[in-house]
Amino acid sequence: GFEKVLIFGRTKRGVERLCEMLYRRGFQAVSIHGDKTQGKRQLALTMFKNGRASILVATDVMARGLDIPNVSHVINYDIPANYEDYVHRIGRTGRAEQKGFALTFVEE
Repeated sequence: GFEKVLIFGRTKRGVERLCEMLYRRGFQAVSIHGDKTQGKRQLALTMFKNGRASILVATDVMARGLDIPNVSHVINYDIPANYEDYVHRIGRTGRAEQKGFALTFVEE
């Protein structure tokens, strides 16, 4: 059931590191954050939207305004800084009366 997964991290460097780790382990992962050029951000979004990448790893800045249909899961790899960021993150799934899942990882 993990068909189209959006993973959120706190920092640009952390997002890039996680994306590279997932890619090395055989997952079709791309990243989007503020240090990428507009062209690279658009390419990552296009790959994710059309299914050439099943995982998009992003920072909170990129969460706002993203309208990607059929996101099956949102994973909070890093805990959001505040409630508003949490709502924006998890709001990327379960859109248009479709079901979606949101998971948050907590390290003790």
